[in-house]
Amino acid sequence: MRMRVARASGVPFAAICSIGALLLVPSTVSASTSPQEHQPSAPTPSADSPPALGSSQTNDEIDDLPDATAEIVGLDGSKTSGFASLTVRITNNGTTEDIHYAQFENPTYIYREAVFSGISLIDGNDTRHHPVMDEHDYCLCSGYAPRLPFAAFVRPDESVDYWAMYYLPENTKSVDVKIPGFDPIEDVPVG
Repeated sequence: MRMRVARASGVPFAAICSIGALLLVPSTVSASTSPQEHQPSAPTPSADSPPALGSSQTNDEIDDLPDATAEIVGLDGSKTSGFASLTVRITNNGTTEDIHYAQFENPTYIYREAVFSGISLIDGNDTRHHPVMDEHDYCLCSGYAPRLPFAAFVRPDESVDYWAMYYLPENTKSVDVKIPGFDPIEDVPVG
């Protein structure tokens, strides 16, 4: 199996190594088993949870996005492969509207599913890195149906953790995280 890396740096797709490098994918997605069956997401982090690496509030970029907070709860890079996994907690601070994962789709590249692929990482060279795409053009991120558990909606007063996989240049120390509908989260350290 081969994968492609989506990057806005002049070369849109580059073939890279085998699926074995994907062992970094976190299993911390809080979710329901299908979009139709809703189960509450994981509880809000307790006082002993590690602090967020950065956070942001919604802006006016997406018209129907309710008041929400995005927190970076993990950005873990491999020391040998260049892969990095990002975990983002979306908290719906609204009172009536759900947040649907398709609101975070990628506006630059066409992924096979409208998923949580729109989060990009901007490195110190101002290169925008998009989530890795597999050989079938699926995003290696939350939202692709076989990658259950998965919550398609974030209900009011709930939080859901989503993840995406990236390929970053060697020795990347920090990135700015751009999530559609949110202000950028700057200088997030790569662990």
